[in-house]
Amino acid sequence: MEEKESKDILSRIQAMERELSFLKERVLSQTNTQTPKQQTPPVSKPTPTHPTQVHQTDVSLEEGPNWFVQWIGENLFVKLGVFSLLLATIWFFYLAIEEYWINESVRIWIGLISAIPILIYGFRVWHSRPYLSPSLLGLGIAILFSAYYSGYLWYDLYTTETCFVGLLILSLTTVATAHAEKSEVLFGFASLGAFSVPLLLSTGQNSYPFLFTYLLLWNLLFFWVRKDKDWKVIPLLLLCANHLIFAGWANDKLEESKPFFPILFQLGVFVLFLLREFQTLESKKSKDLVLNLVTIGFTLGLGFLQSYWAFSIFYPIAKPFLLTLILILFYGLYERSIRRTALNLEKKKLYDLIGLFGLPFIVSLIVIGTTGKFLAFSLISFAFLVTVASTYSKQLYMYFAAFPVWFFALFYIFAFTYRSQNEIPFLNGRFLVFATGSAYLVLSYLYSRKFSDLSKLFLYAAYPYWLLGTFVEIYLGFPEEKQLFLYTLSLILYGFIALSVGFGKKIQSLRYVGFGSLALVIIKFYLYDFWNLSLGYRISAGLFLGITLIVTGTLYNHFKKETK
Repeated sequence: MEEKESKDILSRIQAMERELSFLKERVLSQTNTQTPKQQTPPVSKPTPTHPTQVHQTDVSLEEGPNWFVQWIGENLFVKLGVFSLLLATIWFFYLAIEEYWINESVRIWIGLISAIPILIYGFRVWHSRPYLSPSLLGLGIAILFSAYYSGYLWYDLYTTETCFVGLLILSLTTVATAHAEKSEVLFGFASLGAFSVPLLLSTGQNSYPFLFTYLLLWNLLFFWVRKDKDWKVIPLLLLCANHLIFAGWANDKLEESKPFFPILFQLGVFVLFLLREFQTLESKKSKDLVLNLVTIGFTLGLGFLQSYWAFSIFYPIAKPFLLTLILILFYGLYERSIRRTALNLEKKKLYDLIGLFGLPFIVSLIVIGTTGKFLAFSLISFAFLVTVASTYSKQLYMYFAAFPVWFFALFYIFAFTYRSQNEIPFLNGRFLVFATGSAYLVLSYLYSRKFSDLSKLFLYAAYPYWLLGTFVEIYLGFPEEKQLFLYTLSLILYGFIALSVGFGKKIQSLRYVGFGSLALVIIKFYLYDFWNLSLGYRISAGLFLGITLIVTGTLYNHFKKETK
């Protein structure tokens, strides 16, 4: 009976539990259906506060001023630590050699074997410690490189060819790893080794065809590896390494060589680096591109200088023409890049700035290719063309850059302010430069007055430059007793012409020029000419001045309604 009662009690308890769970489910379902209607307003209030609170507590170290601390702690300290370990290892190894604790073959094997755990650990922590891993891999590769090269340098364990092949295989393996892992630091170690190989194994022979072919192939490999990688420092370092190696070789061996390989190497580096940097500009957004611009500028500058050096040795007569082709090649790649990219405002500013890079070299070409008064004429013509081109293309940077060119070009003629034999005043090349410069200044104002307010500077400079050229001709072409009178006469003549044209064509600026010239004549006549000219010249100057002032007054009264 007791067992039966206990079973009955248990069955009743289970039934009650099922009924309670059923009632609980019904209550929960009813509360869920009523919650959106009754509690929607209070729930909607705190929702905006939660994400803002989480955002405020979860701030990345890369935001705000903490990025510098993070860079020092995670990046700089790691690299300095690895470098310190490398120095300590080298010093210990040097001590072991000095004390002869280890023999020659053991030294090489210690270097090779010690690199293995460093490389293994570097690969293992690649994802967990991204700042440490490339440095460790680079340290291991540097130890392998040094140990292998030491076997050739100190102990003659293998031939030059064997050492070259081994070091090259090690460098290419590092390049492949850097390409696979997209590591700029690791590629830097590989580049250092690859560029050091021909220098370390050099036997003193002038085998420049092999040297430049090897370096050009390496640059082709870099051009391919860097594709779609945001590397900024390594391209600039490789560019400088290329030109340093060329300069070191050319300092002693350029005159003894033939032109094909040196010029081919320079052109290859020039084209490859420009193509790579322009492709980076096309694919990236217009920010953090300062080093790209610096690399483009150094590519053009160093390429132009090294080409100038080579052409001076091999083709001195055709040097200006060949250097012109270098600049044409630069602007050809520049235009190609512009056509292949979608220009927004920021990109246009970048390309406008790059377009200015060639201007100093164009000026230098003019200086190289011409001399004397023809050089001064060429400089003024170039300044005018830059002004017109910048106005036509709406490139404000180039328009600003034309002003220092104008300043240098206009006053370069003073290097030739001497009188030549059989020279006729006002009918010589020097005055032609002054006249052309004044005309170009007026045309520059007329062409660019709607583009920039600075165009008025061209107009304000045109008449003084013409007047300055006239005074130079009087000073060099006439005796001293006539110069004061001719200065006065020229001011009267130019002032009268400016006033006449200004009143006739209703040009206010010319009226100001005319009044200014006549004011100078009046001041000069009464304060200087009246006391220093001879009686005849004094009479003539007074006569011309009086007539001009009377005619000027007549013109002013005739057009006074228009001048008010």
